Amino acid sequence: MPPRRILTNTILLTAALVVSLVVYEVLRGPRSMFFGFDRCMQRHYEDIAIGSAKKTSIEILGSSWSKSDTFNLPQRHGFEQYFEAAERSTAVEYLLWVNGGNWYYCIGFDASGTAVVKGEGNS
Repeated sequence: MPPRRILTNTILLTAALVVSLVVYEVLRGPRSMFFGFDRCMQRHYEDIAIGSAKKTSIEILGSSWSKSDTFNLPQRHGFEQYFEAAERSTAVEYLLWVNGGNWYYCIGFDASGTAVVKGEGNS
């Protein structure tokens, strides 16, 4: 095979791989690497159990992005189950963390600082 044809085939193959990766990541939406989604932070969030101490949540996820007295994921539509669970819970304080450009974690704590409800989602 002539060197020029090898170069052309290599460029085409590389372009096809890059396009495939871009399409794959775009289809993943807010949890894609293009939005800066941190899979380690996701694992840490998943490790926080109902009944965990507020201090533990902050140590694992870092400083919260905001604090509220209501469940505060940025979008209710599609995540109604979390809002309903929060309304039924004994939580008095909610902390919100951001992962990447558009993924959020909200954990509600009761008066003693124990996690009683949690939810995640995007806007």
